[in-house]
Amino acid sequence: MAWVMIEHRIGDFETFRQVYLDDAARRGRLGSRGGVVYRVADDPDNVIVMLEWESLEAAREFAGSLELEEAMEWSASQIATPRVTVLDVALRSGR
Repeated sequence: MAWVMIEHRIGDFETFRQVYLDDAARRGRLGSRGGVVYRVADDPDNVIVMLEWESLEAAREFAGSLELEEAMEWSASQIATPRVTVLDVALRSGR
């Protein structure tokens, strides 16, 4: 299992929300198991998206995809360059 973390500043949350939801089926076809969107508590125009992937390879492929770049531009209104990081689970605790 792997994760893609996307950090970026957005201009309008509703626009971002719609792009994120509209892209769910495509992400699923590429191997995403779903995700969570966080808003920074003291700066709600800063969002962090955590997407879970079936494999590290699928996460890397998605992170480098042109479609991701286009979706981030549309959803962020080109305010700032998003940062995309691929994460590999090293240790898990809890449940």
